[in-house]
Amino acid sequence: MQLFRLWHNVRHIFDCEISVEENVNIKSKALEVNIADYHVDVTIEEKYFLLQDVMSQYYGIMDGVNTFLRELSHPYRNWQFIVREARIYSLNYFHLLKNHPKGPGAAVLFIGILSDAIESTKNPEVRIDAADNLLLFLKKILTDSGSELQRFLPVINDAFDKIGNYPDEYFFLFVKSYYQLPRLAGHLIKKTKGRISEPGTVNRLLQRYYHTVYEYWLQEVDPGAWFAAELDEPRHREYWQCLFDDISHRRIAQWNSKLNLITLTGDMASMDVLERMLELPSYSRFVEIYRRLPQRLLDAARDGTWGNGWKVIFLFHIMSIKGLSMIHEETLRDINRTLTWLIGHEK
Repeated sequence: MQLFRLWHNVRHIFDCEISVEENVNIKSKALEVNIADYHVDVTIEEKYFLLQDVMSQYYGIMDGVNTFLRELSHPYRNWQFIVREARIYSLNYFHLLKNHPKGPGAAVLFIGILSDAIESTKNPEVRIDAADNLLLFLKKILTDSGSELQRFLPVINDAFDKIGNYPDEYFFLFVKSYYQLPRLAGHLIKKTKGRISEPGTVNRLLQRYYHTVYEYWLQEVDPGAWFAAELDEPRHREYWQCLFDDISHRRIAQWNSKLNLITLTGDMASMDVLERMLELPSYSRFVEIYRRLPQRLLDAARDGTWGNGWKVIFLFHIMSIKGLSMIHEETLRDINRTLTWLIGHEK
């Protein structure tokens, strides 16, 4: 019965989220109608002329570019549209920036547009997309600039500095992003052959990144202790206890101590500190461990009923952790499958 109460609660949460989303969509459509009643003649802001200049190398896209720039200059900005279009033009047409004398300036504008979206939109999904697209654009610059990379390095450094100075709420978007900051730093090292002009900027960003990662998981309940408490009878502890080692509070505290040792005893302007920090586990590693744990619990049980029981208990735990939202959809599907199995094999 406990499992079915948990299941009911999760469904209730998702139904509420869907209702809220539908309500937001209705309000958005109403707002669009209201705005349509107030026709505004929009002139493209002067600061975006540079983007017009750079993108004009490809005449066939200029109608779309101008629509995008007018939306940016509109008093009622549609941030979802802006973020989507910024992604298209910054990624698909980066070669225009790469080969243009004003390309770095255009890159700065794209980064500024996505940053404005993060700070201005009220839609959390659009904010997530903006952060993801900003990191993806930085990756694009690093991987596709080739011989022109030196011209774009100041753009990357400034973007890293801006990200590192965001308030916690916005900074966590970059911590959780699929496009992980340590991977970007790794690309930077590879593309510059280890000759980064300002490693201090990257080091400060990664110091905050890793500190945020470890503090976040230390604030969550210790998963091994939680799991033991949830079992009616924590039998066969020797089967599953070791599975939680790498996400235990004890292990995370060790990583945090190592981070502090690196940053307090090393030169924060050195490549040595950067390379040592990149050896630490990132946010994505914790997500991957949580993702695999339900199946590992099933495999460790050596009994289908126990194993699926252990598995579904931990699947519900994953659903309760906001920091694992990126795997909630697949977790919900797994809950469906596992509950179906348990019901079908109920004695």
